Amino acid sequence: MLIAEYPPFRPESWLSNCHVQTILPFFKRGKQNTYAATKHVVNLRDGDRLVVHDDQPENWITGDRIAILLHGLVGCHSSPYVVRCADKLQRSGIRTFRVDMRGFGDSTLISRSHLHGGCSPDLDDVIDCVHRHSPLSRISVIGFSIGANVTLKAAGDWGSNPPPCVDSLYAVSPPVDLEHTSWNLRQFGNRIYELYFMRRLRSQLALRRRKVEGLEDNGLNPLPQRLLDFDDQFVAPVLGYSGAKEYYATCSSGPLLKDIAVPTIILTSEDDPIVPFEIYQNFEFSNYINLVSTKRGGHLGFLGKSLRDRDSHWMDWRITDSITGLEEQPR
Repeated sequence: MLIAEYPPFRPESWLSNCHVQTILPFFKRGKQNTYAATKHVVNLRDGDRLVVHDDQPENWITGDRIAILLHGLVGCHSSPYVVRCADKLQRSGIRTFRVDMRGFGDSTLISRSHLHGGCSPDLDDVIDCVHRHSPLSRISVIGFSIGANVTLKAAGDWGSNPPPCVDSLYAVSPPVDLEHTSWNLRQFGNRIYELYFMRRLRSQLALRRRKVEGLEDNGLNPLPQRLLDFDDQFVAPVLGYSGAKEYYATCSSGPLLKDIAVPTIILTSEDDPIVPFEIYQNFEFSNYINLVSTKRGGHLGFLGKSLRDRDSHWMDWRITDSITGLEEQPR
């Protein structure tokens, strides 16, 4: 098990509200470096493609640690939480690969299929690609929100036979029960997030319908306004499921958590307005999983008090400290 001896999360009093914690980090982005990554196209096993962004520290040598980062729904390599974490890892000597999952970021116009909660084989293909770049490197995988569900589902599918190069997983705010999470987004007070997701999903699909030849599509028009309807009438049938219920049941990582055999930290907040904390109580965890929860923090928020040499993004530092600590352990 990964040991998470994290200092307690203490937000400023005015940052205690879960919605402030969720929304403010998108505007309080922290230090922004000039983009200097190398892009690689990953050919996926089903014939589709996606892009990864490779940031290699100056003093990194073949065999040093690598981290793969997977964004959340409607995110990409340039999402603030991905950029911040990648920057801190790079400054700590970790080479990072930021994944643009199908249909987002630089994968928008080269992917024919779509990001969904169960695209764990894509992570397998990214790991294979990264491993070829540095066969002696140990790999940490960091997933955020839907990317965290993909990470956990991949690990559950691996069971007792994970890729030997992967020695640690970090899943931040994972929606391990997609049906429950979808229900939660329909509740009073959380509709703002559903509206945001649907605005982005609808505009992204409209763009790709115009630009992507051979796009996997069922021609649904007009596109639904609610996420459940979008998943039921577009995502599920395009992926070959009978509807949202089958899609949610098949692609949720929750039932597979008991099978994970890679040291894993699930980092989440008990006041997350998008992924309700109670869903974690409905599943059995393997002994490899360490659930780390905070009373406050929102969804991918965790804006705490700034320290002398560190900014206020508590989540980023906890992940960075944990991964750099792995390098101090004997192999």
